[in-house]
Amino acid sequence: MLDPLPLELSNFPVVWSSPPHYVHNNRHSAEPLELSTETRLSSLSLPDSCSSSGLPDPFDYDPLDAPMYSHRFPTGHRLNERFAHSYVLREEIGSGGYGFVMVASQRGNPGDVAVKFIIRKKVPAHAWVQDSKLGRLPTEIWLLSRIQHPNIADFLEYFEDDVYYYLVQELHGSPWVEKHAVEADGPGMTRNHSVPGLSSSFSTTSTADSVLLTPMSSQSPATEVFEAQLFTPIPDEGPLAHTKCLKDLGPASRRRASHDLFECIEQSPGKRLPEPQAKFVFRQVVEAVWYLNRQGIIHCDIKDENILVDAQLRVKLIDFGSAVIEDPLKPRPFYDIFYGTTAYASSEVLRKQAYRAGPAEVWTLGVLLSYLLTGSSPFPTESDAIEGRVRLKAGIERKMSSSVLGLMRECLEPEPDRRATIEEVRNHRWLTKE
Repeated sequence: MLDPLPLELSNFPVVWSSPPHYVHNNRHSAEPLELSTETRLSSLSLPDSCSSSGLPDPFDYDPLDAPMYSHRFPTGHRLNERFAHSYVLREEIGSGGYGFVMVASQRGNPGDVAVKFIIRKKVPAHAWVQDSKLGRLPTEIWLLSRIQHPNIADFLEYFEDDVYYYLVQELHGSPWVEKHAVEADGPGMTRNHSVPGLSSSFSTTSTADSVLLTPMSSQSPATEVFEAQLFTPIPDEGPLAHTKCLKDLGPASRRRASHDLFECIEQSPGKRLPEPQAKFVFRQVVEAVWYLNRQGIIHCDIKDENILVDAQLRVKLIDFGSAVIEDPLKPRPFYDIFYGTTAYASSEVLRKQAYRAGPAEVWTLGVLLSYLLTGSSPFPTESDAIEGRVRLKAGIERKMSSSVLGLMRECLEPEPDRRATIEEVRNHRWLTKE
């Protein structure tokens, strides 16, 4: 077996869309934070009003006392001083096996950000890189600091302490708790489409670990880089008006509604998106996956819960904790342990065969397409998935075009060598024909 990341990755031959940054801060409009060790925390500028900010009076609490913001922090944990000087933590918006995500307000700047607290000791052994300037970092942070695409959540900066890495990213999406009017001007979009309702759908937690096997046939390196222009995110509405002071409410009960595609689909009529809107969303996800693949990066956990979406159906991919790096100048390697989400696992993974990450990623796109159009998996049973027997909900297939059904089946071909490539998916007539 080969160690997937044993080499000095600062010299890795990946075609990046922007030059590597070896400082913690990657904002385009700000210089890296320089904080004097003599900075007095008592002088930090904090919101004056509890009712408008959801925070207690600045004289009533210690801004470094992490458990005050969330019960997930261990007792007595102290926040990174530089982080506390720049941000004020607010609601939690997500949690998982390797950490949790909170909203934070930027001191002195409008708008909020998302902060992912990654628990150091839970990062798998393969999910680290060794950078010549920054040292050892989780792969997720290292990758996000070097890529940029309109459909991938922007990396802003990172911090660290003895227990956590703090990954700071743009906060994208709309809270899917009430009816949203979808006002996307994308091809085939319908304005003012109501998206009501909320319940759960089938999705399972990620499993761990990924080990390289012997590479097989070579592929020509891709040299073209997708030139991405950032969309303007929908402004966040700010702290909820009914939020109480931390000292009254307690950290454990502060939770913001999800911004992900999972909830968006659940709130759509019939718990699925109309085909024109599904195409608008799916095309954006495909562009992100295509961009990553050309640079030797495979996300490995594409699913509705890892896609943020706003009221205009503009999407951004998040959670690169499962991502792998493959040299695009060499044959793509095989893996023998699955690291993703079981409901999206490809046929070869379920057969417990060695698999390549690229074809397995295309399979996840086929599963995602089914969730978009039907609200459910294309496979009622594991044996159906192993054999590639697509079984959609009764009556729904008649409402779908033959073109999209063809694309779904090409993505869900059980033999990976005959499965569509990401290039073929991107150029499929369903996505290219308006």
